[in-house]
Amino acid sequence: MSSEKKRIKEQMLINQAIAAVKKQLADLESSRKHYIKAAATARANGIASQYALAKNAIRIVTAQKTVVEQMLLNLQISSQIKDVSEMTKSFADGMKILTGSITDTTDSLDFEKVTRQMNKAMISTQMKQVESDSFLDATSAGFAGFASAHGSGEDEIDKLIEAQIGGGDESLDADIAELERKLKAAGVEGGV
Repeated sequence: MSSEKKRIKEQMLINQAIAAVKKQLADLESSRKHYIKAAATARANGIASQYALAKNAIRIVTAQKTVVEQMLLNLQISSQIKDVSEMTKSFADGMKILTGSITDTTDSLDFEKVTRQMNKAMISTQMKQVESDSFLDATSAGFAGFASAHGSGEDEIDKLIEAQIGGGDESLDADIAELERKLKAAGVEGGV
C-alpha cells in the first residue's frame, strides 16, 4: 500500500472515530434530557424512589458525557498533532531536497577556474587594446604624413570650417571646389 493510500486510510479511521464519539455525545445528551424529564415527572408525582433513581442516572450520564468529551478532545488534539507532524515531515523532506540541490550547485562552482579565465580574458583584452592603440597611432601618423605631403592647405580647411560655422553655404561650396582643384593639381585623385 502506498504511503498516500495509507495516510488517507488513517485519516478516514480518525474521522470515523471522531464521528462515533460525537454520536455517543449526542446520545448521552439525549439520555440526560430524558432523565431530567423523568426526574421532573417523579418529583411532580411525589415518587421519591423514581426521583432518586432519575437523579442518579443524570449523575452517571453527566460523568459519562465528561469522559466522552475528553475522548473527543484527545482525538481532535491528536489528529492535529498528526497533521502537524506530517507537515513537519513534508517540510523536512523539502528542505532536504533543497539543501542537497544547494550543495550540488555550490559544489559545482569553481571560482578559481572562473578567476583564471577572467584574468586570461583581461590580459587578452589589454593586449588587443595595445595593438589597437598602435594601429591607430600608425594610421594617424600615416594620414598626417599624407596630408602634409600633398599640401593639405591648412588655411583653406580653416576657411571651410569658419564658413560652416558662419553659415555661408554658397561660399562653402566655392571653397570646397577650390580645395578639390588644388588637391587634383597636387596629384591626389578622387577629391575631398
